[in-house]
Amino acid sequence: MVIDMPAAPLPRGMIGTFGYSEKEIEKEAQRLQFAIKQPMRWSIEICRSLAPMTLEINRLKREKDVFLIAHSYQTPDITYGVADSVADSYALSKEARDASQQTILFSSVRFMAETAKIVSPHKTVLHPSPDAGCSLSDSIEAEDVIALKEKYPGVPVVCYINTSAAVKAECDVCVTSSNYLRICEKLPGDQLIFVPDRFMGRHLQNSLEGKKEVILYDGECEVHAEFTGPKIRTWKKNMNDNGIDLVVLSHPECDAEVLAESDFIGSSELLMNEAISLARKGRRNLMLITECGTADRVLAEAEDHLNLMGTCVMCRHMKKTQLEDILESLTDPRPSQIVEIDEDTLNRASKTLDEMFRLAE
Repeated sequence: MVIDMPAAPLPRGMIGTFGYSEKEIEKEAQRLQFAIKQPMRWSIEICRSLAPMTLEINRLKREKDVFLIAHSYQTPDITYGVADSVADSYALSKEARDASQQTILFSSVRFMAETAKIVSPHKTVLHPSPDAGCSLSDSIEAEDVIALKEKYPGVPVVCYINTSAAVKAECDVCVTSSNYLRICEKLPGDQLIFVPDRFMGRHLQNSLEGKKEVILYDGECEVHAEFTGPKIRTWKKNMNDNGIDLVVLSHPECDAEVLAESDFIGSSELLMNEAISLARKGRRNLMLITECGTADRVLAEAEDHLNLMGTCVMCRHMKKTQLEDILESLTDPRPSQIVEIDEDTLNRASKTLDEMFRLAE
């Protein structure tokens, strides 16, 4: 049984060949299909339709010395067709900061592109889809953080990376799904405020019980909120009744009841690595509780056969970006595709991210 995945995206309109020959297009189509490793969803016909764009994007990257990074939740034609690096928020923030190129194109949602600009203020940062928001980031504004600080004076404020630059500027330290436990344990005092993810915050509360009081904000990721404990228990029981040992791997943005039913909890990158490791050890019946892009990466990068059970939930914001958007931002970017942050916000948000790097490394 294979996980139920959304259909592959098709070009929005006629795009032409950009002058590439049939032989070049066919070779690129074969490369795409081999890299993605999902021939039923990503047929050779679909790959042929996308090949002229991936060829042109890769040419423009070389010509303009652009470093193109993509979050794991982007579609496979982006992650395996044109991205120079694919990872989760933390790793990509570091790569944007450390890249030698002076232009970064971040295929993601808006807060991630803002984060790249914060850590690379002197670089040009391009974001192909300015309207690609994030339900979690959009759940909180700077004024909400200011109100919490007034209510709990002196208590350190920890913000998840899924926040705007303006929110980060009001906080003391930023965290990601791969380092939030480690960083929060290191903070001084016996209290902390965690924003905006209430699900991750509850996991933090349980982990720090008896050590620190964790004050929460009521935000959530609309993707991970779709998963529930009863649904996971039903799947596990059905599989067990049929003699199948199901391993559940979940993202910490899920509800505490989901995490309690999980065998492994981690960031999208850690989930992918753990799934591949389990398949290598012969434990091939897996359930990934996260956005569909992680399943795409597991299917592409696992050398061993595996069965991904159940269904995934697609992030409508992450999936807004298509190859056409990337091509436009490389060719003639609109002002809205060039990330700009006012100097005061950038400087204060930078301190929050610097503190994350200091405590995490």
